[in-house]
Amino acid sequence: MATPTATAAEHPPEHPTTRISGEADGNGPDASTTSSGNDTHETTVEKIPEPAVDERPDGLPEGSQYPTGLKFWLLMFNLGAVIILGAIDMSIVATAVPSITDHFHTVADIGWYSIAFRLSQCACQFLYGKAYKLFPIKRVFLLANGFSFLGSLLCATAVSSSMLIVGRAVAGVGTAGLDAGAFIMLVQSTPLRKRPTFLGLWAAIEGISTILGPVLGGAITQTIGWRWCFYISLPIGGATLLLTILCFSETSKAVDVARLTFQEKFWQLDIVSNLILVSALTCLFLAFSWAGTKYPWRSTRVIGLVTTFGVLAAAFIYNQFRRGDAAALPIRIVKRRTVIASLVFVTFLNSAGNVLEYYLPIYYQAVRGYTPAQSGLLMLPILIAATIGAIGSGIGTSVCGYYAPFMIFASVTMPIAAGLITTFKINTGLAKFIVYTGLSGFGYGVGSAGPSVAIQTVLSDGDVPVGLSVLIFGAAFGPAVAIAVAQVIFTNQLSKYLHTLLPELGGASLDSNGLAELVTQVPPAKSQEVLQGIDKSVTHTWYLVIALALAMFFGSLSIEWRSVKKEDPNQGTESSTQTLELANQE
Repeated sequence: MATPTATAAEHPPEHPTTRISGEADGNGPDASTTSSGNDTHETTVEKIPEPAVDERPDGLPEGSQYPTGLKFWLLMFNLGAVIILGAIDMSIVATAVPSITDHFHTVADIGWYSIAFRLSQCACQFLYGKAYKLFPIKRVFLLANGFSFLGSLLCATAVSSSMLIVGRAVAGVGTAGLDAGAFIMLVQSTPLRKRPTFLGLWAAIEGISTILGPVLGGAITQTIGWRWCFYISLPIGGATLLLTILCFSETSKAVDVARLTFQEKFWQLDIVSNLILVSALTCLFLAFSWAGTKYPWRSTRVIGLVTTFGVLAAAFIYNQFRRGDAAALPIRIVKRRTVIASLVFVTFLNSAGNVLEYYLPIYYQAVRGYTPAQSGLLMLPILIAATIGAIGSGIGTSVCGYYAPFMIFASVTMPIAAGLITTFKINTGLAKFIVYTGLSGFGYGVGSAGPSVAIQTVLSDGDVPVGLSVLIFGAAFGPAVAIAVAQVIFTNQLSKYLHTLLPELGGASLDSNGLAELVTQVPPAKSQEVLQGIDKSVTHTWYLVIALALAMFFGSLSIEWRSVKKEDPNQGTESSTQTLELANQE
């Protein structure tokens, strides 16, 4: 997007400052006027009053669209802190899961520590997308920060597995708003051609934080206890809260949004659709959680939940068509080819990456006997490689202008890496751990920034918040479903194997014992066979990773090849207003 000057014609398109007289009463811009008895055709452009320089809400001098200098870098530091908060909140739990299962004496809830977070995150995503468009960005962002803070506190003080799950759900509500808000702040703060570089930098920050997460989580769990894995998020959340209040100044809302009353804005949030979506997702995840563990797949409870999900999902989709642009998810945005392709790609990319990263620590600790701290260190190859890949793809996109090649590369690399990881056994060497997981992480990092760059390339700035909410929804919904499916696969396979080994073991043992306790409660002669059963059960979850990674091709091969250097979705509007200004000057 071109940097605006002080003229009205070059203001961002979502803040129009010119209006052609006569349009309001049905006359077009070519309406004829008479001056001194002569028929003269004029185009009259009426200026809409603009705020004074010292009254601009972004605190910038007139004619400046994007922040610069210290204020800009403080804002980027603030957004980086938000990325760190989200990355640590997601990754630090993985290495603590085995200890949590032992503390609460249950394996059955393993998936729900992640599913609850993802469920609330994706269920609230469209709500936040609309809220950021309608309400002040800072207020919505601070509200989300408060939810994140509260969720971490609930997890840290949990007295039961159920309370921990509730805390994870509340934290997910906060993360949904923080992620969307960070992207929207970036859109307001940088031109399109520079965003891939910052998105790559964000991915690097996220990668570094994700690297530190498992290592830090393992060390904390092994020394002062798993609860401090959640306490550590509190000071980071407080820092982002303070930085947001001090550093971020947003621009004015578009005229059509600013004139809305609070009641009209609240109505446009489409609360009904969001409630339907939450109910539908809850039914789906409960069905996945119960099927094959608490109840058979053909039980009335499971079938009823799946049927209810289908009915509610249909109702949600119908409501989106009925409400049009006022819907939580406007169909005109979703039906665009690049939006669909980006959604498909990011959904399967995140699903494959999260299932792999969630069950690798279980393999390292339960099968190989590593401590939580050692398990965290063994996650370094996949996370370091992801950081390198993300930085490289971000810089590469800014240099060559195209994001599609990097997405295709990720679609090729990740299935190969996942296939190699399925060869892990009880006696696999360290070199294979490093190479195979590192290859997977590199592919993940290379493909991570592409979808968000694509969305910002093809959509106007006014539609970007909703477009990004679609993307973040897929990034949360995909892993939530995938981990739920992986949990079913893991627990079903392990229950069958344990029941074959010792008839008294099985589903009941999974509900009342942690993974380490399963090994210790069997006779010593059988312990090695239990480890083999856990190993085979984990491997079955990695077969799922292969399928998910292959499905990424549907998105990467369908994406539009658009250049971030040559194409800006807002340039057309800017050109039109510039033409009007020239006509007025003549």
